[in-house]
Amino acid sequence: MSGGEHLGGDMTGAELQALRRAAGINQADMGTKIGCTRHSVSYWECKGLLPRHAVRWGIPAKMLQAMGHPLPDYRTHTRARGDGVLPWQGLEQASLDRCNARVAERIAHYNATRRVICAARTRKGQPCRLKSEPGRNRCKFHGGKSTGPRTDEGKAKIAAAQRARWATYRQQQAARVLTNADSQTAYLPHYERARP
Repeated sequence: MSGGEHLGGDMTGAELQALRRAAGINQADMGTKIGCTRHSVSYWECKGLLPRHAVRWGIPAKMLQAMGHPLPDYRTHTRARGDGVLPWQGLEQASLDRCNARVAERIAHYNATRRVICAARTRKGQPCRLKSEPGRNRCKFHGGKSTGPRTDEGKAKIAAAQRARWATYRQQQAARVLTNADSQTAYLPHYERARP
């Protein structure tokens, strides 16, 4: 059995043991060659399917190198994908893109189904303790099911109501400024007050 038979495939502990025995090296000598104990060599030879990272960089990799066998190459070959060619270097990026897509899908599902405490102010002045509608911030009693204006007429009414509300707010702010100015003037000495 040669290490080339495992090129691109998976290796078992029994196959690794067969390679060592074919090379005429016992476990103690193999441990001395690669800088580990006999128990470490026995551990990997008693395992079933060896992890690929161990065969590439661990003690099994050191054993293969000590016996003169090439390390397995688990990289996939270049293959056509869609309109272009995706080389091996791009497989990691493609895997990362799929992972990011799954994360984005989970986040979108959470945002669409999450339910929080409504906390809108009730008629008694207390915060509402009901759960909001899925994907919304308010419960069904405080606008959680509202879709907002959909027609042009409804959008125009909302815009007019907003303009009226802001106009009223600005008038109240201006009146408040005048009231504060008058109250401050009342406490000024007579010689600092503005003459009519």
